[in-house]
Amino acid sequence: MGGYGEVHYTNPTGPGTPPVASLARFVVYLAHSFDDRLALRSELEVEDAKVEGGAAGGEVSLEQAYLDYRLAERLTLRTGLVLPPIGIINETHEPPSFNGVERPGFDHDVIPTTWRELGVGVVGTVPGKVGLAYRVYLVNGIRAEGFSGDQGIRGGRQEGQDASFANPSFTGRLEWAQPGWKVGASFWYGGTADTNSAVGRGAFAAPVTLLSADARYERGPLALRGVVANVSVSDAQAINAAYGQSVGSRIAGGYLEAAYKLLQTLSAFARHERYDTQADVPVGVTRDRSLARRITTLGVTYKPTWNTAFKGDYQLVRNAAGAGEHQVLSLGVGYQF
Repeated sequence: MGGYGEVHYTNPTGPGTPPVASLARFVVYLAHSFDDRLALRSELEVEDAKVEGGAAGGEVSLEQAYLDYRLAERLTLRTGLVLPPIGIINETHEPPSFNGVERPGFDHDVIPTTWRELGVGVVGTVPGKVGLAYRVYLVNGIRAEGFSGDQGIRGGRQEGQDASFANPSFTGRLEWAQPGWKVGASFWYGGTADTNSAVGRGAFAAPVTLLSADARYERGPLALRGVVANVSVSDAQAINAAYGQSVGSRIAGGYLEAAYKLLQTLSAFARHERYDTQADVPVGVTRDRSLARRITTLGVTYKPTWNTAFKGDYQLVRNAAGAGEHQVLSLGVGYQF
């Protein structure tokens, strides 16, 4: 048994935007080993403290729930509600594992964290290649009906609830780890039309292709990390015509972050994100330059233990149109066990 949680206080600038505090997440992790080969892993999450019938806000959901069956020393079969192994945050999102009160905006609008879908796959390490690991899954597809101009493919996630398998998808990751280093490359490919023939026909109709690369480096007091991703929405024009959206035909971006330990338990960090959910647009859509976002975050993280974190940061939120730009002061506390 384990879990994690986090509390946020945010104070944005601008009229009509009061400071707010929220118990952002409370997650319980349950695992059970049936024998030395078969195990269950699961996470149940409550967001924003409570869920009340008829009221906005809050969510109770399974974040992951799968069975691992070890077929061989270096090969495990995994099936259930799994996390696509894309980027850094989607698989490893416990609050003490990243800097900043909120997760990076890139990991909301480009890589739609926390992303989970139903499927089956294999995980393991490559024989004879020290530190080289892989994860590959066949999962249900995402649905174009939920796509949007400002949040890209995020609304297309099915998250294990009556998930249509009309469009299967493939996702995977190859990762190389050595002392002080971790480098990975990830992909997602699958159709999004579901059963809407106006969007396309066939298992891979209106495909989305996501490619991502990331790297982490830690030596002494210095820690660096960076992520880039490119999402191609092949039939964005048909999707927009069918659902009245303004989905970009390409979504792209990334971020770089540097952190330095001032003391054994106190780190300062800086992160700069650049991403655009309308990096390219299809015919019929006028590009919204306010969606080409630039977010600079400066902050500190105090960790009295490895699995607790007290955080504070200041964000400068900008965009190519210069519209709605603002700053945000955030404070937070997080834990995992």
